[in-house]
Amino acid sequence: MPYLMKAAEVWQPDLSGRTLVLGSAHFSGQDDEGLQAFGCASRSMQFGIDEGLPGITWAVRRPMIWTDLNTGLFKRHALAESAGLDCGLSIPVFAGEFLLAVVVLFFTADAETSGAVEVWRNRDYYDKELSLSDGFYGHLSELDTVSRGLSIGYGRGLPGAAWLKESPMIMNDLAKSESFLRSRDVAGNGISTGLAIPFFYTHRDIQVVTLLSAANTSVARRFEVWCPDESHRYLLFSDGYCAEGGDLKAEHRGIGYARGESVIGEVWLTGLPQAGPLEQPGGTGFICIPFVIDGVLKAVVRFEF
Repeated sequence: MPYLMKAAEVWQPDLSGRTLVLGSAHFSGQDDEGLQAFGCASRSMQFGIDEGLPGITWAVRRPMIWTDLNTGLFKRHALAESAGLDCGLSIPVFAGEFLLAVVVLFFTADAETSGAVEVWRNRDYYDKELSLSDGFYGHLSELDTVSRGLSIGYGRGLPGAAWLKESPMIMNDLAKSESFLRSRDVAGNGISTGLAIPFFYTHRDIQVVTLLSAANTSVARRFEVWCPDESHRYLLFSDGYCAEGGDLKAEHRGIGYARGESVIGEVWLTGLPQAGPLEQPGGTGFICIPFVIDGVLKAVVRFEF
């Protein structure tokens, strides 16, 4: 099965705090010369604030989607084209006012694949509504048009429900779901599963990143949500999706990670996202992203691709 996610990067401030350097990354497809060349160039680059996709994300302090990487603002545009990368999603991770990292995820899409990447934004806190900040829909032009004209209320739909819950949320069987506001619009293109991650940069600035997967083209091989237990001593598996049909609840039953234990526990300990290659067979790489509200970790979202 093809996956839309092709690369994951974590850009971190250097010792001066003024420049972003690559802290960790993974570029799938070891035999893909274009993708490996893109990764090699990335490891030697750095970005100041308001420079390139990581630096501009740092400056605007919110998630961004670049649906056209063939622009001078994207410094690696020629390499991205050779690697077949069509879209970049960037997510800043802050500790209060101070940037810890910028996560950048790269996706590809063609006529044979279906899926979408979206950022929903609450532009007026008191109206309690989300509108589309930007989205990447590949060849799904009808879903693109519908989404750009849609307003989603607090607690409604997948993005609104994640906002209400204040937690990452997975929704399955989207075409049949009464809770998914665009169920009719995804019924004909195979979109079946959605993941929404809300980000609370201030109490009035709500951003919700949503990733929509098709049955035959998942955004990633699997995505998992790990949350602290009641004692806040261990991270436990909360929810997940496996494109290959695996039972993730059974796989992770009885498993918990303390701070600093394994990669997931390391993300909890440091607050820093991490990306890298997988040791076990089945996928090529992973990225773990912390979800934090008011300085307290509420979840770690883990992707395999």
